[in-house]
This record gives sequence, C-alpha cells and structure tokens, in this order.
Amino acid sequence: MTRPPRSPAPLAARLPAALALAARLPAALALAARFPAPLALAARFPAPLAAPRRPAPLATALLLALLALLAPLRARAQQPELSSGASSTEVEVGEPFSVEVKALVERGAGMPSDPALRVPPDLDIVSGPSIGTQMKTQMGGGIVTTQLGISATWQVVANKPGRYTIPGPTITWNGRRLPAAPILIKVVPASGRPRRPNNPFLLPGGPLHGFPWPFSGPGGLLDEEEAEDEPEDQAPELAMPSEPDPVVFLRAIPDKTAAVVGEQVSVSFYLYFRENAEMSEPRAAPSADFLRYQLLEDARQERPVYTRVGGHRYAARLVDKLALFPLKAGELHTGSMQARITGRRIGARVLRESNDIVVRVTEPPLAGRPSGYALGDVGQFTLKATVQPREIDQGGSVAVNVQVTGTGNFPQSLRVPERTGLEWLDPEKRESLEPRAGAIGGFRSFGYVVRIQESGAVNLGKIEFPYWDPAQKRYVVETADLGVVQARAVAPPAPSGPAPGAPGAERAAGRAEPFAGMPGLRTSLGQYTPPATLPLDGAPFWLLLAAPPLVVTLFGAGDRLVRRARERRAAGATSPARLAALALREAEEAAAQGDLKATAAAIERALHRAIESATGLRSRGVLLAGLPGELGQRGVPETLSTRACEALAACEAIRFEPAEQEGGGAAAAALVEKSRAVMTELARWKPT
Repeated sequence: MTRPPRSPAPLAARLPAALALAARLPAALALAARFPAPLALAARFPAPLAAPRRPAPLATALLLALLALLAPLRARAQQPELSSGASSTEVEVGEPFSVEVKALVERGAGMPSDPALRVPPDLDIVSGPSIGTQMKTQMGGGIVTTQLGISATWQVVANKPGRYTIPGPTITWNGRRLPAAPILIKVVPASGRPRRPNNPFLLPGGPLHGFPWPFSGPGGLLDEEEAEDEPEDQAPELAMPSEPDPVVFLRAIPDKTAAVVGEQVSVSFYLYFRENAEMSEPRAAPSADFLRYQLLEDARQERPVYTRVGGHRYAARLVDKLALFPLKAGELHTGSMQARITGRRIGARVLRESNDIVVRVTEPPLAGRPSGYALGDVGQFTLKATVQPREIDQGGSVAVNVQVTGTGNFPQSLRVPERTGLEWLDPEKRESLEPRAGAIGGFRSFGYVVRIQESGAVNLGKIEFPYWDPAQKRYVVETADLGVVQARAVAPPAPSGPAPGAPGAERAAGRAEPFAGMPGLRTSLGQYTPPATLPLDGAPFWLLLAAPPLVVTLFGAGDRLVRRARERRAAGATSPARLAALALREAEEAAAQGDLKATAAAIERALHRAIESATGLRSRGVLLAGLPGELGQRGVPETLSTRACEALAACEAIRFEPAEQEGGGAAAAALVEKSRAVMTELARWKPT
C-alpha cells in the first residue's frame, strides 16, 4: 500500500518551528554538558526506531547553520568575561581615583590571575592592585549557571590636565594574557577645594580611628602660581616662619606651656603637606608624666585648612588632639607623635616626627592653701550630696552619695567628716567624663555607706572639697551639708538564763562573774610557801630547748673548719713553692749521685716553679729570650731575672748539648748551689 504524497508546508509555516528548536539548543547543550555519562550510555545502546523518518530539508539546513553559528559562540563563552571601569571619568589633577577590572569564568574552568595595569606617562599608580574574589549566578531556561573570578583595583593619580586613554587592564588565563576594554579619563586642573579621597584599599571609616586616608589636596606642590588664584589663607594662626620639611611634616601646638599640677594642657597635632600623602602606623605622643584624654572624636571629619610656612602655601589637617593633666611639678615633656608618610615625592613609609612640647609645671601657691587640699585637684567644680534614708534604727546604715560636677582634673577621693558613732565604709565610684568644648568635663560620684551606732538626732556633718581654679587664680572650697539623721533607740535583748529564784540561777550567775574563780581573802598571817616547780622549769628547760640548734651549729662549724684545713693542705701540696722545694730536693739527690743531666732537669723544674710562686708567671710557656722582659714587667729586679735566666740557660745547655755534660758531681753541686741562691732570692722578693 502506497502512502499518498504530502504537500510541503509553506516556508513561513516551517520557519517558527525551526527557530524555536534553535532557541532550545543552548539549554540542551548545557544539559548535555552536565550529564555526559547518561548520553554516552545512550549512544552505545541506541533505541530501535519504529520507522525511519527523513527530516525536512529546510529544517535540516537551518539546524546545520545554527550549529555552525553556535559552535564558535560556545567556544568563546568558555573564555573569561572581562569588564573594566574607573570610579570617576572626570577628576582633578592630584585627585586619586580607582581603576577596576573583573574577570569571570564558568565554574570548573581555570581561574584568572596576575592582573596588571599600565598607565600613560602623566598618570601614576600610587597603590594596588587590591585583589578580591567574585561570584556571579544566573538562572535562565530552568538552568542555573555560576561564574567565579577575581577583581583587581588600582589607585591612580594624574599629574597634568588632559584627556587620557588608559589601556585596558590585563589578566592571565590558561597561559594567555587577555586585555579588558580601555578606559577614557578626563583630567581638569586642580581647584584646591578639599575633596574626600577615593581609596578602595582602606576599611570603611579609615584604617585606624582618627588617622589615615590619603590626604586630599592639590596633586603637586602648592606653588605660588596656583596660590594666586586661591582664596586667602584660612588659618593664619598656623603659619610658621620656616618649614621643617619642604613637602610634609608633623607639628604639635599647645594651648599653654606653663601650668600647675592638675591643670589641663591641650595639645593639637597637625599634618602640614603640599602634595597628596598617605599617613599610616601613627603613634601618639607618649606623655608619660601626664594623665591624658582624647579630645578629637573623629579625625575623618576634620578638613584641611591653608596657611603659610616659610613663604610657601601648605594645607594643614588636624590629626590628633589631647587633653593632658600634669602629674608632678617640673619641666615635663609630652614626647613626639610619629607616623609613616607615603608620597610621590618623598617615597614610601617615610618616618615623620612632631616637635616635643616642654611644659613648665609648678604647684599652686602655698599662700592661702586651705586645709585638706589634695595636689592635682584643679578645675571648676560644684558639689552636691544626697542622704537616704533620714530615719533608721540605731546600728543601721544610710547611703550618702556625693557628686562632683564640672570641668578639670576630678578628685580621686573626698575627705569625709570623722566623729564618734559614725563608720564610713569605702566609697563606690561612678563617673562620666568626656570632651566638652575643648575641656574634659562631666561628673564623678562617690557612694558611701555610713553606719550609725548612736541614737537620737545624729548630725552627719559636712563634706568640704577644696580645689584650685586656674581661671580665677585662687582656691575655692565647695561644701555639701549632709544634715541630720534620726536614729531610733533599740532596747538590748533580754538574757536567756533561768529566773532569779529558779534552781541553778546562782550557778549561772557564778559563770557570768569573771572573778568567780579567784581565791578568797586570807583571814590570818602565815609564812609564804612558794608554789612547787616542775622538773624542767626555769634554766634546764631553756638549755634543753637551745641544745639541738647549738649542736647543729657547732657540728656545721667543725665540718667547715675540717674542710678548709683539708683544702689548705691539698693546696699546699700542689703549690708552686712546695713543688719547687721538691724539685730542688730531687736535684740535690741527683747531684749526690753525680748525674749531671738529671740534676739539670730537676733544677729547671725548680726554677720554673719558684718563678711561678713569686710572680704568678707560668714561665714554661715563655721563650727564654723573652723571659727577662716578662719578669721585668712584674717588677723583678734586672739582676735577679738575669741570674734566673742564666741558670735556666745552663740547665738547657746541659740537657741538650753533649759538650756541657762533662764535669760529674762537682758541676752538678755547683749548679745546685747557684740555683738555690736564685730560688732563695725569688722567695724573699716581694712585688712593690
């Protein structure tokens, strides 16, 4: 049976189906990439087809064309997705801006690395790159795709106006270096107005409290031509006749250089600069002899002002401000603030120090000083006290709270009224101190607990607080009257013993009587009989008690004496003088036997030991030619040293020259007598 031929569909009717199939092709390819194993298995075991069908010619052609177009797109999609940009496309000369590049690849592909940036000659890279990680997730057609990669950021500063094309930053991926799109930047002349920096390498709010970001301002040195178009200097009080450094320096400025102990001295630290600079690693002035408080809450809010230093225009920024309270009298040094400064003209991490401030501190005058004044209590204060409750039972307690309010160096303690029947416990301190219009102010309270042992109307007295007021140059005494407390009398508790008429009352009363055990009074005169003594009472007891430590002490002393005697005996046995005498005795015995060579050897040993005993010189280690000089340095007379050297030379000649070994006993005896005379003189010689 033959199938009737079908009429071909129009081209317009088939095209939408082909386009729909082509639109679903990328999703199918992504799905096939995620599940390669099932597709490979299906390829090995194809399912039988019911009947072979030939695809439409037009659909086949469109499908092949779409595959040819999508193949390079698929290969191109495997490459990193690069993007670049700048934080601002229009900047001023010297204004820092950031350049960023991002590189993303599909999960599983190789990660990009090694970002690099080249800038035109009139632009400088001041820091970077700062490298971070990136992740991008997209969902489409029921498929979730994730891209991973890196981002890199550089800080750039322009030195001249103009339009610049920054070549696209590059990254390395699979051994190839790939560029991003170039960046266009327009640089305009510097306006001189303060401008917040754009530094991506710093944490939000700056790396450290009160310090550090790249300081904004003109990009180059503030020369005179630029200064002519600028407004008048904003801070003439910060001007200086000469400049410690031609580019950037730190300066400390005190509000006073003479104060009394406890008076506040405010010191401001300014950074003067003529070009962009970044300050890091700040170290505050040590101020070891001062109690210090921070006056500058947030240095980031401080804007630079312009002033004149040595005829040049500088920007000055307040970077720290301290309230210092001297702890003693004398010439006290605040020390120098230090920081590392990085700038284009000075280099990286250059150490800069501020000047050291010397404050001459004295004590408040003795004339008119009130009683109870504590050195260091200086400022302007008020005193307020509260007492709760006002009525208690006898033996109870009240709470007394005294609050000192004002500005200055607050007292560490207060003098409370002392009287019989009142017990003041140690106070509990509370305080709230903070900068107020350039001064340290607030309050410090002292909470006391007072025990009252009396009854009736008890007057607590008053608390006086004397202090020195530096503004009025006089002493002030603040007083707080504590008032009266009513203490209700409390009856003592009744005794718990038996009733007076009850049995055992007399015995209980006897136990309560402290002298009940004393003997009664004597009614007649009689001979005194001393009490019996114990066997070990008196001197025998103390002797027995002292015997063990005395025995141990005597035994230890005897042991030390015996050890010292043994040490002296051992030292004497090996002393140079004893060894010299033994060697001389051996020489005499050898001379008696007529052995000239043995006599010379013994005489040589004896002379060396005698020299060591007399001078401490180990002459065996000294050449015979240099021995007179060594002996002369130790004060030995020249004649004696010459005779000793001659005797040693004679012994050496006898031992090593056959011609000198003749003569027998007579020569040996003569050598012994000559050597004995030398040794006798050496023993008698004393160094002067």
